[in-house]
Amino acid sequence: MPVTVSILILAFDLSSHAGDKIGPRPEDFPVFRGDESPDNLIYIPSGLQTALSPGIILGITQFDFQTHGSTGNRCAVDSEGGVHFTWTNTISYPFPHGVYYNYVDTSGNWLGAVQVSQVSGAGFPQISITADDLGAIAYHSTYDPSVEDYVVAAIDNFTGFGVFRYVDPPDSLTYRCLWPYVSVDINNVIHILSAEMAPAGSPMALGYTNSVDTGYTWSNLVAADTIMTLSQNIVSSPVSGKSAIVYTHPLNYDTQWQNDVYYIESQEGLTWDWTYGKINVTDYGPPDSLYAYTDLAAIYDYNDNLHIIWNAQWVTDAGVYYRTYLLHYDRDSGSITELLSTSDIWYGCNIGAWNRPICKMSLGRSPAESSLIAVYTLFDYDDCSAGGFANGELYMQYSCDDGATWTIPENLTASPSHGCLPGDCESDHWSSVADKVNDSMHIIYIEDKDAGTAAQGEGSVTDNPVRYLDVPAPECLTSVENDDNVPVTFSLLQNYPNPFNARTEIAFELGNTASIDLSIYDIYGRKVATLANGIFEEGNHYIIWEAGEFSSGMYFYRLETGSESYTRKMTLLK
Repeated sequence: MPVTVSILILAFDLSSHAGDKIGPRPEDFPVFRGDESPDNLIYIPSGLQTALSPGIILGITQFDFQTHGSTGNRCAVDSEGGVHFTWTNTISYPFPHGVYYNYVDTSGNWLGAVQVSQVSGAGFPQISITADDLGAIAYHSTYDPSVEDYVVAAIDNFTGFGVFRYVDPPDSLTYRCLWPYVSVDINNVIHILSAEMAPAGSPMALGYTNSVDTGYTWSNLVAADTIMTLSQNIVSSPVSGKSAIVYTHPLNYDTQWQNDVYYIESQEGLTWDWTYGKINVTDYGPPDSLYAYTDLAAIYDYNDNLHIIWNAQWVTDAGVYYRTYLLHYDRDSGSITELLSTSDIWYGCNIGAWNRPICKMSLGRSPAESSLIAVYTLFDYDDCSAGGFANGELYMQYSCDDGATWTIPENLTASPSHGCLPGDCESDHWSSVADKVNDSMHIIYIEDKDAGTAAQGEGSVTDNPVRYLDVPAPECLTSVENDDNVPVTFSLLQNYPNPFNARTEIAFELGNTASIDLSIYDIYGRKVATLANGIFEEGNHYIIWEAGEFSSGMYFYRLETGSESYTRKMTLLK
């Protein structure tokens, strides 16, 4: 069910968005080490009874905040199909505070939550898998560096045992580094990318190091670039020695809100061009006003093509627009496409620090030709906690053609809890999908029992389930051979006019008589109208959608037969 999208033009006409809701530009949010304790936080016990948020409970944490910006990898699949998980846990907020690990093999045998970190005061973990299927976890510690270094790598001794060997990556530039991201490449080189804990409001250098001997020795820590948000990620190819550092780079170093998307690529994972190797994907800036913020995800597919997705919004001197775009770039074509955008309107509740209406995205890949999956948090301004913070839902979209087209958003958790009291909310957030998709998509996320980030002083401290969601993969992500697909027997044209005001025409052509369904969906994947349903003869057909009763925004229209479907998007402007 691909969505046809066009290349996003990087010059925007602000006059066409004069009616968008806009708020004052927020002050830069402080980065959170993990040893802070916001004042006036109240603990509310949670019954943990839920009929909505799906998935197996891996554990319970009072530390809802798993990353500032880029969600990275907290779930990974090994070559045998075993699934590894890591997450930050606080049993009694704010202390003790540590990194935990779970594992499940292909027979369903579980290793329950075990503590990885050795001191009270570790967090923000990431995970990758070594060549011999061992979990390699990177995290940081802030309490007692005389006992444990700031950046730590823990490597399991046996697959899924949870008994770790601790190694010491370098972690000092001008300031000590925290918030590491980790990737193990096809040659078993371990790459770690961390960020300096610089003074508040100052640029933070990205520190890069690698190990060619599973952590016994490390290369010198190098300052790869400087950032204003904790957006960094590092990824490696499943079919070559390539690795890439991906991050948002500030246009100016006076705000977190105006960034371009950059990447630096190494062809074999050992040599990097820190001077001339930085590629600006977006090249935002005046007269444009669209900018990236702090969330992005990256992945190499099985064609060795690098993909990046991120969220972006208009930022002007007047403030920040609420409409948020989810955008995709693939290196081979150099094109930028749009997966979706949110409404211009935002009212009723706060999305919280380090968030946008679309945020915390991650990417998965399949051995099937050119197949990708995107998972992210989508906030609905009509679903707010009693404390005034937006409840999140996890959504996914997938592409079967190397990111050129994407399906309509699908709600994976479907757990609205509008008006919920602390302890009763089902705000699904901080998800991470494993980069390897087999018959399933493997996702870890937090079911926050009071929306907002308690670590940032938002909402109450609650007992939050850490959930594992195993979602059957779409057919195109599991079918490596596609030669037996049924030939396309119809075409669906772009509606006209588009954008439109209240009325638009949708045309389609059938190659033979067929039973069809033509329906309209909103950006949350909810069906809002059925335009045609029944037997239609071979030939051209034209359907009018009278949309006067619907609000402005993006919509999807999907034509389905018994064996096929096709989806396009359109924009209603009033």
